[in-house]
Amino acid sequence: MSNDLLLLVERFLSRDDVTSLKSYRHLQRVFEEHCKVSGNEGEKKVQVKPAKEVPSDSLQNPSDPDATYDGHKGQGYQIQIMETFTPEEEKDETKPELITYVEVQPAHMSDANELLPAIESAQTRNCGPEMVLADSLYGSDDNVVAAAECGVEVISPAMGTEEKGTKLHFSDFTYDEEKKTITACPAGQAPVDIRSGAWKKSALQGY
Repeated sequence: MSNDLLLLVERFLSRDDVTSLKSYRHLQRVFEEHCKVSGNEGEKKVQVKPAKEVPSDSLQNPSDPDATYDGHKGQGYQIQIMETFTPEEEKDETKPELITYVEVQPAHMSDANELLPAIESAQTRNCGPEMVLADSLYGSDDNVVAAAECGVEVISPAMGTEEKGTKLHFSDFTYDEEKKTITACPAGQAPVDIRSGAWKKSALQGY
């Protein structure tokens, strides 16, 4: 198959009427991104590149050239979605929970760069959040600082591998049932700050 690709690419390379076709450009792109050539003229040897050498934004499907690849998500696309939500104890039927941001992207794009565009887009439409709960990839130091400059607090899990036996659970904290607040951490330290009230919150998730 790879040898056939090389044959077709080289045979029509000098034909402007062929090289201008979208199908030929896709053929050429597939060959360049997925194959490599060794040897001299007349003795060329074509090999398929190992998967680790093929770029994640390479052509995956000629009928859908915008689709890319992600090792976790596979081939295709991903979508960024941000929606408002209200804690159960603050539910109010007059304040519906709404999807405030949607962005469809090629699968290879990183979630780490998508927090600020989501916040800024929501703010320009007067539905920006005061707080965002997000996955760990969104919660880098740079994102947290940049979001704070927009008046938004970001809460996300810390990045890194968790050491065995160090995971904390809600039951490890001291909780006041009457006040509905945590009064001490597992080390016995009281909270520095306790907040309550009807905050405007959003959650951001990539799929």
